[in-house]
Amino acid sequence: MLLWILGLSAAYAVALNGTMVMPVVVLSISKLAGYDEGMATLVASAELAGIALYGLFLPKLALKSWKAVAIGGLVAVVAGEAVSFTLHAPLLLAGARFATGLGEGAVFSLVAMSLASRANAERLWGALCLVGGSAMGVLLFVVSLMPQPEADAPVFLMLAAFAAVMAPLLLFVTRRSPSLTVATHHSRLDRSKMLLAMVVVFLVYAVQAAQWAVCGYVGERVGLSNGEVGFYLAVSSLAGFAGAVIPSFTRDKAKRLPAVLAGFLIMAASIYFLFNRLTPPVFVAAQVFVNMGFYAVTPFVTGILTENDPDGSLMSRTLVVAIVGATVGTALAGPVFAAAGASAFAWGCLLPLAIAAICGVMIFGHLHRILPAIEAVKTAE
Repeated sequence: MLLWILGLSAAYAVALNGTMVMPVVVLSISKLAGYDEGMATLVASAELAGIALYGLFLPKLALKSWKAVAIGGLVAVVAGEAVSFTLHAPLLLAGARFATGLGEGAVFSLVAMSLASRANAERLWGALCLVGGSAMGVLLFVVSLMPQPEADAPVFLMLAAFAAVMAPLLLFVTRRSPSLTVATHHSRLDRSKMLLAMVVVFLVYAVQAAQWAVCGYVGERVGLSNGEVGFYLAVSSLAGFAGAVIPSFTRDKAKRLPAVLAGFLIMAASIYFLFNRLTPPVFVAAQVFVNMGFYAVTPFVTGILTENDPDGSLMSRTLVVAIVGATVGTALAGPVFAAAGASAFAWGCLLPLAIAAICGVMIFGHLHRILPAIEAVKTAE
């Protein structure tokens, strides 16, 4: 069981490390000759396009050949990262980033397929966030300390090495623990509840990406240098994965709703203080706690979607929803922050969080209400 979790965590880290360090990737590309921040963002976003394309059109490919998808995905990621180091022309570099994204989407589909229809999926996703997320947090911390020369982008070699080191651990994914049970029909959601879960994913990722996108500006306002901002963001991201402890160890189904609401409350309070109490200690603490709240909420939501996912394709498409949400949040963050100011921006984040929390109450409240019936059936048996 532990080796299986370790293998899935490694796959999770390989699949999502590119999105985790995307700000550093954009910064590295922007330092290359002939690039500005807009062009760098456009080229880097080709990686997200690759992930989205795979999730939309190829999520079931692993059902035909798990081994081929695993090998092809890993080769695409490692080769795409390595080749990105040697390419400077925008079209060629965008092509390399797109190929990397396709590989990451393929690797993520393996994780989704392995967890599909598993009972207590929120605990499994929490474990992946805790283990794989910690690995990504260390990676972000290391690459944030790297110099950003104008001649090349060494961050791509670091990402290639990370994927290569994680690759052998994927062999453990083939070991499915016999103790894992299939989710019962009591975990099933109707179409409207599934749509609400997707709304939660979209809004939570949009808010998380939006506040992350303007953290540099907030850091400048509280008197931190760019280097200090990058350092503190990396540390807070690493510490924030501790929030995944909550879903990882929540055995009582009745505690899912309180845990989700607590995560939303932590995110909301952190964002409010981040943009209304402009001091360095608040900046650092708020970033730690907003990440903890985020990783306390998302495994529960992805867990219930996974329990309703027969083959992993739903979760691959959910990743696309998350990417779209993050893209929208990032795109809107800068203009709103510049036009409305920090305080108004905070309220602009709290509103979608409140909507997501209401949707979460509707989903987990429904599941909570049917728990007595489930216990009655178990008692009768």
